[in-house]
Amino acid sequence: MDLGSFFYIYFIYPVVDFQYRYNIYNTTAYGLLFFIIFYIFYKFFIEKGKIKIDKDLVISIVLLTIAFMIPRVDMDLLYIPRTYLLLTPILEFWMILAFLPYLFIKNKKYYIYLLIIIILIEIPIFILKDPINVVPLLFLSFLMPFLFYFSNNENFFILSIYGEIYESIFSILSVFLFNLKSEHPLLNLIVYNMNNPLLFYSLKLLLTIITAFYIRYFVKDIKLKNTLYIMLFYLGFLPGIRASLLDLIL
Repeated sequence: MDLGSFFYIYFIYPVVDFQYRYNIYNTTAYGLLFFIIFYIFYKFFIEKGKIKIDKDLVISIVLLTIAFMIPRVDMDLLYIPRTYLLLTPILEFWMILAFLPYLFIKNKKYYIYLLIIIILIEIPIFILKDPINVVPLLFLSFLMPFLFYFSNNENFFILSIYGEIYESIFSILSVFLFNLKSEHPLLNLIVYNMNNPLLFYSLKLLLTIITAFYIRYFVKDIKLKNTLYIMLFYLGFLPGIRASLLDLIL
């Protein structure tokens, strides 16, 4: 198999006709891309003091993610036409591009206000199509205030664990309430073969907690420590916000 065929089979074909098929190769590649982006973010912006990890940064990342996940979920639910522009990793490229103004705006609050306006414009398109599911809405109403509380108080250690809790809750709801399978075949294999998603997500949460405590006690550089906290948070929150939005409408 030549390089061109390999790339087509494992990276292009899985998304042809919006099949959303993940495999070990594209999953690994996307994972490496995620870590590379965070490394560049830390090395060129955090370490050099161009960006400070504070409540404005975290809230901006959260709002930016929500702003992009709403149209992605709208596409999943066929509220808007399907487009490859909202698939991984192209979606992440748009998110990075949309984050760039944050680097140059002195008053970060303006960036936050802009994201809030965008989300408020998106919400009617999202919620007015179908009835909202009550159980996911209750969980969302309970969890979201904690997210902004921890962010506003810059409790990055707790936030790093919160991200996985958020994902686990809504992923479990997806399995039990809606029988919604993941796009990742390995995850489906583990969850459904074990026939115990609670155990699977409990183990994931335990691993996250262990990692968070390791960072807390063994990483001495405060800039690196906070960057790792945010990365750990985002590993859970990114898939979690999509799962929560899907749970609301399915």
